[in-house]
Amino acid sequence: MPCNQSQPMLFDGPALRSDWPWGRLAPSAYGLIMADPPWPFELWSPLAPGAPPPPAYRKSPAAHYRTMTLAEIAALPVAELAAPDCVLWLWATAPGIATQIEIVARWGFRFSTSGVWVKETSGGKLAFGTGYVLRNAHEPFLIGIRGSPKLARGVRSVVMGALRRHSRKPEAAYRAAEALVPGVARLELFSRAARPGWDAFGDEAGKFDASNQETAA
Repeated sequence: MPCNQSQPMLFDGPALRSDWPWGRLAPSAYGLIMADPPWPFELWSPLAPGAPPPPAYRKSPAAHYRTMTLAEIAALPVAELAAPDCVLWLWATAPGIATQIEIVARWGFRFSTSGVWVKETSGGKLAFGTGYVLRNAHEPFLIGIRGSPKLARGVRSVVMGALRRHSRKPEAAYRAAEALVPGVARLELFSRAARPGWDAFGDEAGKFDASNQETAA
């Protein structure tokens, strides 16, 4: 059964206008937007009423935070945050890439390319994650382009980094994004940790600020 909530994600902060869902964020301001939406995740085994959840559920997104439906994510007016020349770095999921490429377009960007975060343990070994067919040791990201941003040419498509808390991304990914689009206003949507030089937005913003050095075994 799909492990998602029927209620849309709630965003905190005073709005600039009554129909503006982005709090104090300025419209048309950002040349780089990184987003990590709370994608829905479907378990093979349904959750039985009153029964303990299966082991796979404990690693699923719904066990850690509220998820959104694909329709809710696609309807977010991300394009209104983007500068005329902007890059979208969208964290994706291996089974959902086809639909997530469509969401890149719904958000006002044209799909350009993709990359992966290769997940490592704190000991430097390849991670052994969950998966429907293959056990995932990576997390994909999609790059969308709006207008004609000035891009650096030396950024690789692979980011190496150790696992940390659930959904926390490696520092190497932020450094790669900053190098790809230098000198622009940067925004992280569905942020969970503050980062210098970035605006952050999401109902879990600041969640990891007190545990910056925590890694997963």
